[in-house]
Parts: sequence; C-alpha cells; structure tokens
Amino acid sequence: MSSKVFLITGATGKQGGAVIDALLKDANHANSTILAVTRNVDSPSSKNLSSKSPTIKLIQGNLDDVPAIFAKAAEVVKQQPIWGVYSVQISQGKGVTYDGEIKQGKALIDESVKNGVAHFVYGSIDRGGEEESWENRTPVLHFGTKFVVERYLRENAGVGVGGMKWTILRPVAFMDNLEPNFQTKVFLAALSNNLSQKPLQWVATKDIGIFASKAFADPDKYNHKAIGLAGDELNVAEISATFKKVTGEDVAPTYWFLGSILTTLIGDLGAMVRWFGTDGYGVDIGKARELHPGLMGMERWIREESQFVVR
Repeated sequence: MSSKVFLITGATGKQGGAVIDALLKDANHANSTILAVTRNVDSPSSKNLSSKSPTIKLIQGNLDDVPAIFAKAAEVVKQQPIWGVYSVQISQGKGVTYDGEIKQGKALIDESVKNGVAHFVYGSIDRGGEEESWENRTPVLHFGTKFVVERYLRENAGVGVGGMKWTILRPVAFMDNLEPNFQTKVFLAALSNNLSQKPLQWVATKDIGIFASKAFADPDKYNHKAIGLAGDELNVAEISATFKKVTGEDVAPTYWFLGSILTTLIGDLGAMVRWFGTDGYGVDIGKARELHPGLMGMERWIREESQFVVR
C-alpha cells in the first residue's frame, strides 16, 4: 500500500472522476492523497466529489495556468511531493480551442517534469490501433490534438533513471455518453447514417479509471506503454437490441434527418462520425481484457452504470 500524492485533472468530469473512484477503491493506493483539480471548489459537483473521502483535497485552478495549480498543490501537501498525475483536457465547450488543449497538455507535462513527478498518465484516444495511433493524426481535430500531446510526452518526459515514467490510455467511444435523451437518439441516427451495419468500439469510463489506477500501482509494467481501451464492439442495431433486452425500451434512432444535419453542420463532430465510417477505432479488446478481465461490455454497463436503469 502507498501513501502517495496524486494530482487529477478533470476531476469533476467523466474521466477524472472515474480515476478518482478507482484510486479510492484500489487497496494499492490506500492512505494516498488525491488532489482533485477543479475550476470551482464551491460548485455542487466539487462538493459532492470531496464528500466521497477525506483523502480528496480540492485544488481550484485553470489548466491555462498549470504552474499556479502546482503551487496551490504544494501548499496543501506541504513537503510531500506529487507522485502521480492524471492528465485529461476537454476538447469542446465554451471558450475551448484546439490550440488551447494542446498548450494545456504540454504545460502539464513540462510542470510535472519540473516538479519531479514519478508517473504521468495521459488520457488520449485511439486512432486506429496500437501502432497506427502513433502515426495517424486523423482528420478529426480533437483526435489530432491528442496525437500532438502524445508525441510531446514521449519526447519530453526524459529517459533513464531521472526520467518521468509515463503511460498513455487510448479509450474509444464512451458508453457513458449514451444518455436517455434526445441528443443520444440523434447521435445514434448519425452513426447509423454513416456506419450502416459497421460496428463501433465502446468503453465504460469506469474502466478508464481502473486502468489508470493499475498503471499507477505498477509503474514499471506500464511505463512507456500506450494502451487501447475498449470493452465492446457493436453496430447501432446491436446497441438498440441490447438496450431493448435490458430496459425493455427502444432507443433505436428515429431522427434520420437530424442525424444528417448533425454530421453536416457540426464540423468536427461530423468529421469524427465520417471517420468512424471510413476508418474507425482499432483496439484489441482481447488484449485489453487480459490486463483487466472485468472490462465492461455494453449490456453490463447498461445494467450497472447507465442512467437508463433505476437502481
């Protein structure tokens, strides 16, 4: 068991939150301190997060000023160094730019190296397979930003005894983005329009967190590794059938026209959906499951984690 300090960005988001949950449940990280970076420590989501455990310490900060985040973290943990960093940046939203995402990603790497962080885990995305992802930027802009940050990490983390260990996690489409709302139906319609019967790979964000926790627990095993994360591979018809089986409700895409508008008018989202049709993710699910046998498939995720089932 360790008593390390972890700095987690995106702490109130899907990925960062999943990493924190996994660290809390992993006996390898008992007694560790989790520094949860959030833009507003007084927000309901931040307060809910901090209530999960006294080991969680909220750090208010903006990834546009990473040195300030590390300075605030140092005030909280005093002389204890930050041992591990989980880095994830948002690609879309108000005020978010692709150049800004890259700058934030690079700044976290630089500041982590400067502060002697032992292990850096980066939340990226699969771009066609383990080897293909190193070379394939793709035409999808928010995939390309992660391509740039990955390369920067590999080139600037340092080598040898004094180098910072690193792991890249490359998840595919998030099961957690499927919610009982109109937007999900339109998104599934867009997928069906562009992929027809072609399957798409999916992963539960809970499993992203588990892989991050595993990497932190065994840094030598996961050092200098880029790991594709997927738990299932289904086309839209199979997704609809799975939801019907579990919930009795039909989530079949009925908004074909709106799906077409979505991929035509919303630039990078349209580029992503078209890329799913022409190329697509390429994670070796069997290989991922060897590392984490409990990796969730779609049916289990719907039953245990989704908002479609009342628990």
